[in-house]
Amino acid sequence: MRLLLAALLLALPPAAWAQVTTSDQSLESLKAAPAPESKAGEAGSHDAAHRHMKHTAHAVPHAPPHAPLGAAKPARKLPLVPPAPPANPVIAPPPILLPTHAPEPPPPVPLRADAPGQASTLPDGTRVTFGPGASTLNPSTFAAILAVAAQARANPAMIVGVTAWAPGTPDDPSTPRRISLDRALAARAVLIANGIVSERIRTVAKGMTDIGTSAPGDRVDITTILPPPEKK
Repeated sequence: MRLLLAALLLALPPAAWAQVTTSDQSLESLKAAPAPESKAGEAGSHDAAHRHMKHTAHAVPHAPPHAPLGAAKPARKLPLVPPAPPANPVIAPPPILLPTHAPEPPPPVPLRADAPGQASTLPDGTRVTFGPGASTLNPSTFAAILAVAAQARANPAMIVGVTAWAPGTPDDPSTPRRISLDRALAARAVLIANGIVSERIRTVAKGMTDIGTSAPGDRVDITTILPPPEKK
């Protein structure tokens, strides 16, 4: 052993010579101890293990826990198509509300004993006249309208027409129209108060329209209309 060490020292350059002290006991202990693995071996083993794990990870993909490899995909559910279109909605008509009591009569028509106006008979009714710009009835004209109401009550099929006029000027047509409307409503109120429903009364306020020259301009014509007789 000493000869081997001396040969190693002679092989080294002079700069690397150093004093080396050995003993037989130390050499024997070194022989008994296991040789440690080199760091290069450890690094090589670590790199090999890493490459093996990487190769294994790429070779076998991980499958999700709910879908194992080789399992068939569930069939896609198609939407259900109804055999026929839905029926059209039926909207019920609104309920018909019938009045629980008779309608209130219109307010009484004011009468004035000295109100100008006269009543005359027409072939199909009665004519009532008024004073200029007025719509007030007097006892005579009021009684003439009551007679027409009694005639209409006796014949439920009869229709009563009330047409009113009032003279005026072309530059102010609204004033005669308003006066004629007041006169038509006065005659209509008398008919309703004496049992003729409003559905049987045809009221027209003409103002100056078709007023004519042969008849008084301040007037109301109350006519009775009967339906034509039924053909047998």
